[in-house]
Amino acid sequence: MLFGRLLQIDLSDKKISEIDINEDIVKRFLGAKGLGAYLLYTMLKPQTDPLSSDNILMFLNGPLTGTSFPTSGRTTVVTKSPLTGLYLDCHAGGFFGPELKKAGYDGIVLKGASEKPVYLWINDGKVEIRDASNFWGLPISETVERIRKEIGEKVHIASIGPAGENLVKIASVTIDKDSDPWRAGIAARGGPGAVMGSKKLKAIAIKGSGKAKVYDDVKFQELSTTLTKKVTDNTFVHTRRVVGTSYWIDPMNRLGILPTRNFQTGYIENSYGLIASNLKYYSKRDVSCYNCPIICGKIVNVDGEAVKVEYEDIALLGSNDGMTDVMDVAKALLICNELGLDAISAGGIVAFAMECAEKGILKDAPKFGDAEGQRKLIKDIAYARGIGELLSEGTKKASEKLGQDSSKFAINVKGLELPGYCPRSSWGMALAYATSDRGGCHQRAWTVRAEVDGIFKRFSVDGLAQFVKDVQDERAATFSLVMCDFVPLGVEDFITGLKYGIGVDIDEKEYIKVGERIWNLERLFNIREAGISRKDDTLPDRMFEEPLPMPPNGKEKVSLPREAFDRMLTEYYVIRGWNENGIPTEEKLVELGLNKI
Repeated sequence: MLFGRLLQIDLSDKKISEIDINEDIVKRFLGAKGLGAYLLYTMLKPQTDPLSSDNILMFLNGPLTGTSFPTSGRTTVVTKSPLTGLYLDCHAGGFFGPELKKAGYDGIVLKGASEKPVYLWINDGKVEIRDASNFWGLPISETVERIRKEIGEKVHIASIGPAGENLVKIASVTIDKDSDPWRAGIAARGGPGAVMGSKKLKAIAIKGSGKAKVYDDVKFQELSTTLTKKVTDNTFVHTRRVVGTSYWIDPMNRLGILPTRNFQTGYIENSYGLIASNLKYYSKRDVSCYNCPIICGKIVNVDGEAVKVEYEDIALLGSNDGMTDVMDVAKALLICNELGLDAISAGGIVAFAMECAEKGILKDAPKFGDAEGQRKLIKDIAYARGIGELLSEGTKKASEKLGQDSSKFAINVKGLELPGYCPRSSWGMALAYATSDRGGCHQRAWTVRAEVDGIFKRFSVDGLAQFVKDVQDERAATFSLVMCDFVPLGVEDFITGLKYGIGVDIDEKEYIKVGERIWNLERLFNIREAGISRKDDTLPDRMFEEPLPMPPNGKEKVSLPREAFDRMLTEYYVIRGWNENGIPTEEKLVELGLNKI
């Protein structure tokens, strides 16, 4: 089998071994997201504390990682989330995954915890556990630079910053650094950096000299050439290459979907400082992940420091915190990236604190639009000091401690702060957020474009349940390969890549069933670990109780009726083969072959 060799390291007893995943598991779960779900469900002891040494942290590639298939540079971090207590997989770009493949491994499984700070040095098949005491407390860039200097090579590194060391629940894992000539990657949502910190693991450095082998080299190379041209010929890829993901700021603002001042409105006045053309003005260079022809990363210089700015950063650290200048976003983002924080959750938490200040609940928090106050609060969250200690737990737990009806505007689903699309003006996203496997997330099913392009009628539930379910299944399979969310390729392209890449020949129906199998297993994990049911598949009260002011002047308002949402959720359960409480039926588990697991 050309895929399935994993490196297993127990940090408690420093034991290093290997795991070989059999072909049947690969056919049923592929890799990355799917394999992570299978391994976490079967290897993790139920009800494990996410920050205990018993939690498992995995870095997993997909069957196509490191090959010539376009956008094959991604890797996936899998664990039980310390923020939500749910299944967590975070997908990161860059060069770490391909380098791991070149070193001869398709993944790393980390168990236990070291007594003192350490880092891993993986040099092809040689693995060392090295002392990291001198690196503990350092920000990301300095960590990467000093480890490279110690090793003496330009290795690719996954590391955590002070936030991960301080067990902040929204801490990220960062791949390399933004000042590198290539694109850095970030695995952030749900706090995987805190799990890494709990294991006293500062970093993983990798150097590989091998090559990703494929099943049929000639046909695979022909396919890769054809698909790369298909990507570069796509006109929207041209747009994405010029302005990156920030393209979406202007249309989302005009359509009332852009979260503003803690999701109180869906647009921000004087938005010109946030839109793509202004970011392009400040952008100094473009960066791409391994073997990616899209090249969407936009690097901005902040006082001589490089930072890559994306749509979600602008939405959550920008409009949602009341900022109207993309350079203020870049300055806040630089702090998040260097200290190791999820920028989406950080922006949401700061917005929550700002509204608490507005309502007199948190007197020490900054007000909306206070850029300097925003930056100070982000630092306080990373170091868990002052009110930052409370906020480092996330909006859900912070609001539970604060009381005073603050839970009504603690904008999260199952503990994970929402990304940059207001569900009152994108009803498909309302269902996608509510049913996401890791909490409030836009990457499991992004319905916005289908709604704004007229494929579905806006402010209607018709057809959305089926669409969300179908996209969730397809994305679950594709994120198991692992492919980029932005690549304009289809299922036929992916299954052909599997056939020539590792010799697994499945049809489109089975490929989608793989995704459905993964989605249901993650649901079972969340039921087992957190008792997830219908009561949890919902949105913050604000989304149902407060009409959303729409552009251009807020006089027109839209609402998301709770009855309409409940009707859509019920339809979704029926389509999924789950009971009325959101639990997969025995028949569905037998159909997917999950009853034996």
